[in-house]
Amino acid sequence: MEEKRLIALLFAGTLLLGLSVIGVMGFFSGGAIDYSGDLIVESYEVTWQENGALTERYVYSVRSSQEYRMLYRNWNAPLIFGDTISSQPHIRLIEASAPEGTVPYLKTGTGSIHLFSGDTPRARSLVSDLAYPNEVGIVNPDYFVPGDYVVEYTYQMVPPVEYDSDAVHINLMFADEHIPYKDVTITLISDKITDVYAHPPIYEITRGDGMIMLTGSSPSNERIEVEFLMSPDAADSVSGIKTYVEGIREKTESANNSYLFGFFIADILLLIGKVLVVLTPFVLLSLYILYGREKEYTVPEYLSTVPDETMPPWQVNLIFNKDAFSSDENGFYATLLDLHRKKKIEIRENPDQKGVKIRLLEEEGDDQYEQKVMNFISLNSDESGVLDTGYFEAVAERAQSSTAEEHIAIRLKENINDLMTMTDERISGTYAVDGRGTPALLLFGAVGYILIVILAFLFATDTEGALLAAIVLGVVMAVQAGVAVALPSTIFGHWKDDYYKTKLEWKAFRRFLSDMSMIRKYSPDDMNMWGIWLIYGTALGVGDNVQKAMKELKVDVSESGYYVPTYFWFMGFYSISRFSPPSQAGAGGGGFGAGGGFGGGGAGGR
Repeated sequence: MEEKRLIALLFAGTLLLGLSVIGVMGFFSGGAIDYSGDLIVESYEVTWQENGALTERYVYSVRSSQEYRMLYRNWNAPLIFGDTISSQPHIRLIEASAPEGTVPYLKTGTGSIHLFSGDTPRARSLVSDLAYPNEVGIVNPDYFVPGDYVVEYTYQMVPPVEYDSDAVHINLMFADEHIPYKDVTITLISDKITDVYAHPPIYEITRGDGMIMLTGSSPSNERIEVEFLMSPDAADSVSGIKTYVEGIREKTESANNSYLFGFFIADILLLIGKVLVVLTPFVLLSLYILYGREKEYTVPEYLSTVPDETMPPWQVNLIFNKDAFSSDENGFYATLLDLHRKKKIEIRENPDQKGVKIRLLEEEGDDQYEQKVMNFISLNSDESGVLDTGYFEAVAERAQSSTAEEHIAIRLKENINDLMTMTDERISGTYAVDGRGTPALLLFGAVGYILIVILAFLFATDTEGALLAAIVLGVVMAVQAGVAVALPSTIFGHWKDDYYKTKLEWKAFRRFLSDMSMIRKYSPDDMNMWGIWLIYGTALGVGDNVQKAMKELKVDVSESGYYVPTYFWFMGFYSISRFSPPSQAGAGGGGFGAGGGFGGGGAGGR
């Protein structure tokens, strides 16, 4: 029943995780978060004409007080003013209008500052200190109160223009680093435009009489760019710095086809990611049904007798305690108790109740693991042949200030952990089949998917949002598969022969030892029974409960050859196994395709 409960929790948890992440992504893609900040552009309208006239209209929405004194728009192209002459592509500010009580300003690429009204020392100082080069905006030294602020700019834009005998090419970037623009309207006034490419391709394009309109929205720092081709006769009328380039149309179409292909790849990868995180829970469930489902056995809920006393305690710990392919420290502790019972070692408590002394009475163990334990005792015994576990605590303490002792502590830790975390594929494989490799394939698949998405970053432009979402989905799939791999190895494997019944019997025995009310029903006179319970209970991780019951019922099995701890006798081993060494000290424009547009920059506030 435990396996079915685990697989049910795994299925429900991984499916809920996948659906939740997809839901959150849908919420974010809807812009509910991005457009709810304390400063956005409620509306952005830009109009371009053949003669280079460019107008921008911003409606800034300020939603917090005492935070913003400047609402700006900067350019990644040279911004000039007045009679300045330039033979390079540039943008010339003609006029700026602003709400009453604010001061329109301009800071050119060379650092010249122009304030168009209300030129006060405070306003000039703010612009001088805070404005970027090639920036226009409005300033209010007393901070903007919450509300909408309408700002309009008129420019003469002189962009790079490429042409040949077949077409004229212009690429205009209106923003690439900016606060969110909730509504965007781009109007191109010309009857000579033949082809239009929006970057990103999410804008709705409407053609009218002598004009083309693009509408949409733009989350923060998303490119706002439009590339277009015009008829050859536009080379005479359009404003710009003109360059003859052969094959204009082919270059433009090729660049934009590659750009759109990047979006196609990103969308496909995102769709695959969504399918994977929903499909993975069902794949895991199918794997369990095919490879992990066990036969049904009837076993008592509580079992007071040891299912198999011929089985060494360390093997019980390895096979039947937690996972069938790994042991823990309780197998080591139970082996020490069993070796004392078999008179191969003698365990005596120290008078100060700090650790125990262990004397080796025989040289050979009954199996390979017992021999390793006895060799460890012999190797760390003093001249009199006694191992005092207080030595381990002393070494761990001295290692904090001594390099030599630190090396000794590290060696001891490695040796003791080798005994406490022992694995034996040969023995475990006799009882069960390790099924972790099956869900591990899904984990490798998730890693492969993530690597493919990362490779897509190399050639896909403006798809960062979709690709990052795809990576998140890949990580979610890896988590789903990773949780499955972390489950007991027999969940997706199986127990051989009838060993699943044996597993259930050991579980029933452990449940019995964990229940004080059940233990109290048994006579304290059967010393051998209580001694065996203590050893195998320790192997199953419930030895402390047996020890507690023995103390309560005044059961003393020491005279029968068993060692009964009266305090935390294993602390010396524990301290060295958890030893941690002390910490040691030991820096455009005019191109084809997305991103090559003239302009750039965007709106913001400070």
